[in-house]
Amino acid sequence: MLKTRSRSRIARLNSRQRKKHHIAEFQELGFTLLIRFHTAQPDAEFDQFLDAFIAVAEHYHLQVGGVGGSPPIEETDGFIVAERGSVSAAQRDALLAWLRARPEVKEAQASEWQDAWYGWDDRT
Repeated sequence: MLKTRSRSRIARLNSRQRKKHHIAEFQELGFTLLIRFHTAQPDAEFDQFLDAFIAVAEHYHLQVGGVGGSPPIEETDGFIVAERGSVSAAQRDALLAWLRARPEVKEAQASEWQDAWYGWDDRT
């Protein structure tokens, strides 16, 4: 993992190295997703929701990490990345539209774009 991503450090790396470290033109972006429910979701209902959510994410060529928790679940969050490359605005908007159309979902929020390899754990 590259700790220092200064311009001089990146300039010394060749294309293969930048690709290996997912930096510069090879940076991949994702986003954090927060989902709040109208009422706490029991285990069985949340499992059905999660199965449907993952199926929709896979339809849009996205991968979901971290969504879940201990039932009953009132809110959950996770990180969304693309199968390859960065998540597009169209993919993010489609996923949010699907979530907001669900009757059990009170609120669905997406964060700003974050580096999928190095920036997702920098939340403060």
